[in-house]
Amino acid sequence: MQLFRNSYFKLDYDPTTDVLFVDLPDMRTAGLSEAKLCFSIMLDYVMNYHIRNILLDSSKAVVEVEDTLYHALIYEVSMQLKSTSLQRVARVVSNLPELEVNAVLVQGEVLESQGPVYKIQNFSTKEQAFAWLSVKTTQGDQTQNSSIPC
Repeated sequence: MQLFRNSYFKLDYDPTTDVLFVDLPDMRTAGLSEAKLCFSIMLDYVMNYHIRNILLDSSKAVVEVEDTLYHALIYEVSMQLKSTSLQRVARVVSNLPELEVNAVLVQGEVLESQGPVYKIQNFSTKEQAFAWLSVKTTQGDQTQNSSIPC
């Protein structure tokens, strides 16, 4: 079910698996306010629908902002997600080395912060990511505990 769509961002939700499908919005200096708005909308849906799983697709991400601005935005969103019912994020990685470096940095910072932490696992494809989210969490879950929306 489509929850939201505009020229920057799309949110689809599968209530049977409780998965929110999110395509990472483009982040360009001139349009950074639109990216912030997109993340705000995503956070509202995660909170209002009590969503427990996100499939975040970074594979086609366009990031053309200063590292410090990008880092600050992603960190802020990650911290806000910690106050929701979110349990797991399956992230489809990008081909942009600088995006992946920033993802690891933010992940470490959020892990060191106080409060609840959700699990995140990186995948090469949407199919792999969805399969992981579709499996019930078990005691022996080998996923990495972290928080990062990018």
